[in-house]
Amino acid sequence: MRPPYENYQKAQLGTLLLAVLLAIFGLFQLEHQWIILLMFYVLAASFAFEALLEIKMQQKVNGMIQLLRAVIILFFTTILYF
Repeated sequence: MRPPYENYQKAQLGTLLLAVLLAIFGLFQLEHQWIILLMFYVLAASFAFEALLEIKMQQKVNGMIQLLRAVIILFFTTILYF
């Protein structure tokens, strides 16, 4: 039987792997700063999926902490980039 939250786990793992790939690619392409911006946005999405997973598993405090981390990364990345 499949775990009930497998889709959230796959989405979280996918976004985390994409963030790592963007970070590695961004290190070699420093003239394209939008890659780093995209990496931080994808990392924030990974935290958001983690928050959804925690909330669905009835761990609301941990979910809110992860969601707050995602929002902070989004705000600070946007502020620093623009």
